[in-house]
Amino acid sequence: MKKTLNVNIGSIAFVIDEDAYFILKRYLDDIRARFEPREAAETLNDVEMRIADIFTEHLSSPRQVVNSDLVRRAMAIIGRADEFGDVRPGQQQPQANIKKLRRSRADRVIGGVCGGIAQYFGIDVSVVRLLTFILIFFGGISLWVYIIMWIVIPSEPEYYPPVNG
Repeated sequence: MKKTLNVNIGSIAFVIDEDAYFILKRYLDDIRARFEPREAAETLNDVEMRIADIFTEHLSSPRQVVNSDLVRRAMAIIGRADEFGDVRPGQQQPQANIKKLRRSRADRVIGGVCGGIAQYFGIDVSVVRLLTFILIFFGGISLWVYIIMWIVIPSEPEYYPPVNG
């Protein structure tokens, strides 16, 4: 079950899932950081209008939810934010890579715990898996510790790229 939000994009109301919302918000904030305030309003209005057009083309019903795949498709059509120019002096680029310990969605064999630990510390996942295997089978930690970490460590959201350091 995913949380959904009602948003107004290019003067059209859409229902968007939370992951897709954060991807789109970061993209628009990144574009905004590249323009003077007066230019940013006009440019973002044009970008939002184009995004709304893309969403309406791909959604067969107004009740359908915009997901992260559709947002990424729209971003690919419009172009990367850095294609709009460099970030203005004095403006910070949106914080995209916040380092948090999360279970990996990409490097998972059982629960993604080892993959998440490897991403957090910036090391190879094979080393973490080997170390975990040795600690479990030779008495360093028990299997219960792994299971508790599986439960306690949140899964990596779809809208965060893997963090490698």
